[in-house]
Amino acid sequence: MNSAVKLALAGAMSIASVSGVALAQTTAPMVDSTTTTNSTTMATEGVSIIRLDSLDNDQGRQEHTRLEQMANDQAAMTEAQAEVAADPALVQALQSQSIEAMNVIDVETAANGGKIVYVK
Repeated sequence: MNSAVKLALAGAMSIASVSGVALAQTTAPMVDSTTTTNSTTMATEGVSIIRLDSLDNDQGRQEHTRLEQMANDQAAMTEAQAEVAADPALVQALQSQSIEAMNVIDVETAANGGKIVYVK
């Protein structure tokens, strides 16, 4: 009898683990399609656009300060704007949000290979 209980328990555990995998496979993938009114963050096909004023809070203070300094450094802004001009996907993402390239402060590559464009 002891082996029958073990066998039933093993069968129940294997069914539970299989159904968990099936559920995970049917769940829709997480896709960042963020578009926030108030122009905080906008994402378009692997390009996230973040406005400087959206970082003016306790959590983004350090990043806001860094970008504010870059906005006052014409050489850094020129470099970032040249990177945007060289990438048609970045140009299109900015145009779709009606943002001029002269407002680009910095461009970073995200961990997933996408681009993060900081604008004023």
